[in-house]
Amino acid sequence: MIEYRDSITGYSVRRYTEGPERNAKLYFTCENFSLDDRYFFFMKQQLPGRDDGGCYRADVETGEITRITDNRFRGFATDREKDIGYTCMNETEVYAVNLTTAEMTKLGDLPKGGQITGHLTAANTGRVACSYHLANKLYALVIMDPGKEAEVVYRSDYRLGHAQICPTDENLIFYIHETEGDAFQRTWMFDVKERYVRPYYVEHPSEWITHEVWAANGSEMALMKLDPAGFVDGDKGEIHTGNIIIADKDGRHFDIAATSEQLLHPCISRDGKWLCADRISYLGVNIQEGVVLIERATGKAKLIATTGSCKTGADHQHPSFNRRGDMILFSNPDENGNAQVCTIDLKQVMKDW
Repeated sequence: MIEYRDSITGYSVRRYTEGPERNAKLYFTCENFSLDDRYFFFMKQQLPGRDDGGCYRADVETGEITRITDNRFRGFATDREKDIGYTCMNETEVYAVNLTTAEMTKLGDLPKGGQITGHLTAANTGRVACSYHLANKLYALVIMDPGKEAEVVYRSDYRLGHAQICPTDENLIFYIHETEGDAFQRTWMFDVKERYVRPYYVEHPSEWITHEVWAANGSEMALMKLDPAGFVDGDKGEIHTGNIIIADKDGRHFDIAATSEQLLHPCISRDGKWLCADRISYLGVNIQEGVVLIERATGKAKLIATTGSCKTGADHQHPSFNRRGDMILFSNPDENGNAQVCTIDLKQVMKDW
């Protein structure tokens, strides 16, 4: 672990890893920290000729790193309310992981011959859900209740991804039609009991909706509404706006909570008062990349940490808050564009907010 002062924002940042491999934080759509905020979790890329890939736990204060799972496991995600993680071995075997002891308990098996298309997610009842690519090449939503076999609850010939069960309502599963870009209708909500699917944010042809995340209490979601047409802003040239939209659980009410340039992945603090997002070069626009903090009550947005440029989508910054909401974890691409995990303590930011 090293600590350095950001040359542009002036704030102190801690970096916990270095290459040559990618060391990327967990995706922003799940918790990244242990219940006590002592540890965060990240994924180490497996390089040829080595056997050190997998999920790792890092001590926030000391930088000490402990391996939690090896490279056989995929889809690791932490629980919203319990100190456990969920992961998938050999594509189909689902395990719960004690985040303190790293002890594993097998929960069951996903349908044979398939693979998950994102990370696992869990509701507060213990129901695990994921988007899945079946052996017959159809896509599906799959649930696994405690003590029961996995169940395919929905099938589609669209590529399904970003599945997120509502943290406090096991009956609702959010998912997307994954195009790796714009979609005619990207966001969908599935009702498990009724076996009913409906659009969540109903898109118009000119809209580009992307990168959605549940609030920890399951009452709302944040999503990005991009403006690919761009606008001219002084000497900066063409800049694309990113609107962070906050929507209620049912997808009936949508408010623009913040607007800033080149935003992409939003996240909500557990108290609901703050948002963060990464600022990224995309759609032909180059900009100083970094992490933006946003006060929800006022919409004030401030660049608090700058980063390198990402080599791939897996190297995006994907910022998210710790559970107390006083720290942001993010990936900072190194000189080769590979993600390396960093934290920024928000107490220093609040002094001059």
